[in-house]
Amino acid sequence: MISFVPDDFQRHKFVPPVYITGLQVFNVELDPEKDSTVLKKSILCANEITLPYYQSSISIDFAALSYIAPEMTKYKYKLEGLDDEWNTINTNRKVYFTNLSPAKYVFKIKAATNGRWSKNEKQLIIKIKPPIWATGWAYLLYAILVILIAYYFISNYHKRQHEKKEKEIYESKIDFFTNVAHEIRTTLTLIKGPVENLLEKRYEMPEIKEDLECLDRNTNRLTNLVSQILDFRQTEIKSFTLDFTRVNVNEILKETSLSFTIMAKKRQLDYELILPSSEIYALADAEALLKIFSNLIGNAVKYADKKVLIKLKPLQKNAETFTIEFENDGHIIKRELAEKIFEPFYRLKETSHQKGTGIGLTLSRSLVELHNGTLGLALTKNDFNIFILTLPLQPEQVKKEIPLPN
Repeated sequence: MISFVPDDFQRHKFVPPVYITGLQVFNVELDPEKDSTVLKKSILCANEITLPYYQSSISIDFAALSYIAPEMTKYKYKLEGLDDEWNTINTNRKVYFTNLSPAKYVFKIKAATNGRWSKNEKQLIIKIKPPIWATGWAYLLYAILVILIAYYFISNYHKRQHEKKEKEIYESKIDFFTNVAHEIRTTLTLIKGPVENLLEKRYEMPEIKEDLECLDRNTNRLTNLVSQILDFRQTEIKSFTLDFTRVNVNEILKETSLSFTIMAKKRQLDYELILPSSEIYALADAEALLKIFSNLIGNAVKYADKKVLIKLKPLQKNAETFTIEFENDGHIIKRELAEKIFEPFYRLKETSHQKGTGIGLTLSRSLVELHNGTLGLALTKNDFNIFILTLPLQPEQVKKEIPLPN
């Protein structure tokens, strides 16, 4: 028989310490020897652990060092960053956390014996590293990219709006310019008739012969300028049509160059035309070719210093195109302006004192492109500006309709 007085019992005041005894990642125990990059020392002594984002499912073992009815020991845990309240467990000494988001967590565990909760907590800091595309630097890069993309679209929008406005202004100016040109051409037509009548009688009036010839020459020049403006407008609105016929390129080039001989002599230029021994025939619009040649030769003579060279290159075997080079030793055009000079009304500052409309090269290129050809400024050599014109012998749009005879 055993007898005792319950009131004489003394409550056990020992508060057991709590230890984390194990850590598993995807149910595989971490070993400091094998997993030194993650766990540098025993989990019993570790205060912090860092895991990559793809190892975010973990389980933690813990125990309170109490040998007084250990099965009666209770535990509370909390994972700060995930839990707001403490979680109580009775007999199980393992907790599981799956697919933790990249962040910093603090795991806290405490135990209770005889209903008394320990004030001492065991803590383990757990850091889950984000993937490289979710790091702070990555988000900074994303922000910069978003800002750059937004800036690009906004600036591009403003640029398009500015270009649209400029185009509208340009179109209104051209329309006005074209309407005035029509009126001028009508007036010139009315003037040209009486001038031609007077020219027929210039030998009867020798005292005004020179004045009449000057009047006729300038009337023709003004008529050509107005016609050039109207042709430019037609190419702008895609209403310029070509009349393809079989033409002798040598002859047209020779006749056009002859019309600038007097101007070249007046400027004391070394003016030379080089033609191949065999004549070149092509399917082209003769009037358009004349305009192209006139503009290119006229520019070469106008802006030359001492020399102008026009060279029609011989055809190679089985050639489908022919090439003409227009060279002059005037002010050398910079490479970055090689395309700018083909824009309407663009004039070089160095040659702005020369008379001109600023649409000659633009019109020439438009007519060349209608022939499926190319016109551009080549790299300078020996202090020469070289414009290279290349045109097909048979443009694609008429190759089947008008075969070129051998």
